[in-house]
Amino acid sequence: MDLSHQVSIVGPPAAPPESAAIRFVALLPAGWHAEVGACEENLARLLIAAPSGTTTTQVNRIATDILSRPGLQDWHLADH
Repeated sequence: MDLSHQVSIVGPPAAPPESAAIRFVALLPAGWHAEVGACEENLARLLIAAPSGTTTTQVNRIATDILSRPGLQDWHLADH
């Protein structure tokens, strides 16, 4: 069973969150999936389905790694 984790990413002013969300989803590890939720101004919310046993810390580590890649370096995890 997959576990769902909510992740919000924030970018610079006027950055299109839809584009960032699509890039983010495309870079998820094999076996991981995500649904894009609300996108507003420079924020995108995603619901990530990770393999069973994946912790929130692991999800955040993967998300931080994805946000360090080309095209997403100006984005970061939002504080919840």
